[in-house]
Amino acid sequence: MTGIKRLTALDALRGVAAIVVVAWHWQHFFALSGDWQSSWSRSDQPFYWLLKPLYVQGWAAVDLFFVLSGFVFFWLYRDSIRNGATGAWRFAVLRLSRLYPLHFAMLIAVAALQFYFFHQHNQFFIYTENDAPHFVAHLFMVQNWWPDSPQTFDGPTWSVSIEMLLYVMFFVACLLGLKRRAHCLAIALLGGLLLPIDEHIARGVIGFFMGGFVFTLWEGLRDDPRARTIARMLAVASLAGWVVLTVMLYTDSSWLKDGEGNNPFLVVFDFGLCPLTVLALALREAAGRKTPDWLGNLGDISYSTYLIHFPMQLTLALLAAPLGLTSLFFMNGAVMAAFLAVLIGLGALSYRYFERPMQDWLRRLATPRVVTAE
Repeated sequence: MTGIKRLTALDALRGVAAIVVVAWHWQHFFALSGDWQSSWSRSDQPFYWLLKPLYVQGWAAVDLFFVLSGFVFFWLYRDSIRNGATGAWRFAVLRLSRLYPLHFAMLIAVAALQFYFFHQHNQFFIYTENDAPHFVAHLFMVQNWWPDSPQTFDGPTWSVSIEMLLYVMFFVACLLGLKRRAHCLAIALLGGLLLPIDEHIARGVIGFFMGGFVFTLWEGLRDDPRARTIARMLAVASLAGWVVLTVMLYTDSSWLKDGEGNNPFLVVFDFGLCPLTVLALALREAAGRKTPDWLGNLGDISYSTYLIHFPMQLTLALLAAPLGLTSLFFMNGAVMAAFLAVLIGLGALSYRYFERPMQDWLRRLATPRVVTAE
């Protein structure tokens, strides 16, 4: 079990989380002209009876990204950074070569599309502060490194910016001796103190280092003779947590009424349910319960689907007026299904023919010592 190279279940979870965020952003189609419709309701969205939890609380799926990233980075890099095998240059090349090409491409695409949208409607679509300083911040992927930074251009990339900040924190912490689960938990708790100051940064710090905390637990449990039993118990507990949350969402629990500003929910979700879910899935797979490879493929394209979906929405908003399309058109279930099918297709094409080739080329260009398979 110690030779595990991939946990397909975690890749699948990342892919599902990306799709959940797309569903959460479906509400953007109520603002096709730049202004939100005076009377719109989440209940008008496609398959509302089935997807209500995603339409109401789908924004929280981003927190799963942070926990998954923490788990994977502690797994892949913690020891190699500590022993000097992965230095700052190598680490930066590995991460930027994976994230930057698509980030840059989508930034340029959205900037151009927003220019045309502004020319058409005299305002921007959804994310309004699309000026030169924010563009430069996007170029360096630091657009959300300070409190109260707005979402701009390809708005969902706020979490990618926070990821870059977390990579810096993680690398420095490893150099300083970060290893034990108590260290991870302490940093996550410090992140919790940031919730009243900046929710986005706080969620990133909590999630990433709780992911590291979960990794250290998994590291100690994966070869335990009781691993299968423990995995089953954790899976039951995790499933119970998701069932409770789903019931609360369907019953419009007042505890969830504050949306993204609901810090008590974030504490429970980021310190509890997300880490528990990741640990349950990782231990289940280490204990021999395999996940279908096709689900893992959703994880491979999760970055592309996450970054591409808003440019797709912006393109459709630009086409809406010339084609006579209204918000009602996008509230059709068949339209949503078609959108997702095209998005997944574009994500797969981007991953295979753009992201991976660019990643390999940049790594070879930067240094021949950087292994392209990482």
